Amino acid sequence: MKTLPLFLALVCVNLLVPPLASAQSSDKMPHIGFLAFQEGGCRNEPFHRGLRELGYVEGKNFTFDCRHARGQFEALDDAAVALVHAKADVIVVFGHAPSRAAQRATKEIPIVIAASGEPVEMGFVQSLARPGGNITGVSYFYTELNIKRLEYLKTLVPNLKRLAVLVHANVPAELNDVYLRDCKAAGKIFGFEIQTVKFAELKDLDAAFSDTVRSGAQALFVAPMREIAAEIKRLVELSNRHRLPTIHFRKTFAKEGGLMSYGADYAVLYHRTAAYVDKILKGAKAAELPVEQPTKFELVINLKTAKALGLTVPPELLLRADEVIR
Repeated sequence: MKTLPLFLALVCVNLLVPPLASAQSSDKMPHIGFLAFQEGGCRNEPFHRGLRELGYVEGKNFTFDCRHARGQFEALDDAAVALVHAKADVIVVFGHAPSRAAQRATKEIPIVIAASGEPVEMGFVQSLARPGGNITGVSYFYTELNIKRLEYLKTLVPNLKRLAVLVHANVPAELNDVYLRDCKAAGKIFGFEIQTVKFAELKDLDAAFSDTVRSGAQALFVAPMREIAAEIKRLVELSNRHRLPTIHFRKTFAKEGGLMSYGADYAVLYHRTAAYVDKILKGAKAAELPVEQPTKFELVINLKTAKALGLTVPPELLLRADEVIR
């Protein structure tokens, strides 16, 4: 019997071996775990779009396993541990408290975060350039950002002597402490005092605003916190009703009728985390992947709201704005 030429033999072998994607069963596909505070967080579109753009198709070349805490801080640890027990290849987390829960749950599984709180100061990584552990990802916070927010607010409210800082009572104290520290630092620079306004539940917001005005606060800074992100329209209504100049961290606040916002585009940051997942699944070590910081921040001013509040927006502030809503 004659031997087949080598290239024909290879062709025959290749025909007998199915393509890699179809040969893999679902349990051998990369298993991407996702820890969310609420069920809706599992459907973070910018992150999923980032995966699709990198060629990931759920059920074909990866499995997606989202565990959430039903909006309860005390349930985060159990949800994080469930992902560890499910043997996720990488765990993705957005937000400070969920990131802390994932950190407590595992020191081995790579964790990709988009977390509030400066990642080095909060102990998530050893340094931005070289994280050194099993956590890396994207940061959207540092001290200068909060101080810059309050500089813009002071520019718009030049007679500001008393600033209220709105925080959620259930936000981890270590995070609230950072925001209040930054606000106090800005107060020393720009000449105003700080008043902390805490609320425990969303139903308490009306009372919190009434107390804020009653205490003599002339402006309000909404500290970045997940609990308030879904209440933008309500914040706008309360701020404008009480004639309280307010700066927020999301641009949707100004677009919905709030006075001003300054911060990073969260959708861009969430989208970027997909690239970290891709690198880790291809063999990169979280310890060696530098934490990425945003390079662009957007200042949005609602000129119509400023006029309604009796504020004159200085020309230099308008020139700095990335968007002016008239």
